[in-house]
Amino acid sequence: MNYKHAYHAGNFADVVKHILLVQLLNQLGQKEKPFYVLDAYGGRGLYSLSSEEARKTGESKGGVQAIMKADTEKAPAAIKEYVEGIKQARFTYDNKVYPGSPWWIAHHVEKHPETGVRGEAFEAKASEYDALNYQLHKLPIGIHHRNAFEGIAAVIPPKEKRGLIFLDPPYEQEHKDFTRLIDLLVHSYNKWPQGTYALWFPIKNIDAVELFYKKLKRTEMRRQLVCELNIYPNDIAVGLNGTGMLIINPPWQFDNHAREILHFLQPILKVADAPDLSPDSATNVRWLVGE
Repeated sequence: MNYKHAYHAGNFADVVKHILLVQLLNQLGQKEKPFYVLDAYGGRGLYSLSSEEARKTGESKGGVQAIMKADTEKAPAAIKEYVEGIKQARFTYDNKVYPGSPWWIAHHVEKHPETGVRGEAFEAKASEYDALNYQLHKLPIGIHHRNAFEGIAAVIPPKEKRGLIFLDPPYEQEHKDFTRLIDLLVHSYNKWPQGTYALWFPIKNIDAVELFYKKLKRTEMRRQLVCELNIYPNDIAVGLNGTGMLIINPPWQFDNHAREILHFLQPILKVADAPDLSPDSATNVRWLVGE
């Protein structure tokens, strides 16, 4: 399968993923020390929700369009910041744009120059790299035509000694991809055990996800936190039942912030015609491996 994110830009998984990224960046920035952030799978950087691909699926209606219409006055801070970020991106570019992860990293760097954050993004696919470089070249983020599996090992540990490696792979073959990504995480963790690693993953083949969890538990990586939000039960065959994020070495109390975020988002992002989910199956933040 040749994955193309333009079909899925701004969907519910993007909303959850980017709000959790905002939360991670904000918490890492609470210490008055520089830190490094790498988006290992940068993609295009900016996506048009008026494109043929986005209009064909209409997935943004249940994602960014839903959150922008919602009452977020009492939302957690990261959700409010996400909404303001979308508004800024639309003011800067156009009202149909959806910013990808590299933009959110660059946006954080721009907002907090005093903390000395250094951001970079890799993209291995030539056409996507060209788009990423063209669209974000004026923003404070380094853009590199580079493969995550080679590139991460080359840049860690960073000179700042603190930071986040953010991974949002395409998952063209889940069983194989999960295994390869665990190997990548283990290799990276062994080289830089103090780093924070955040890996987005789809929840659609529950057997593959459960096997993924079992394999992670067998590694020697500590402090593995899993955040899940589901919009369909696992026994219903749809394109994407839910969205997950694995965070290794999350900042202190990130788990509590993630619970608040997911609990607030779930009723906004739920699908009207989907069966009701129990609170535990709709959102779940738990430690896969503790200290």
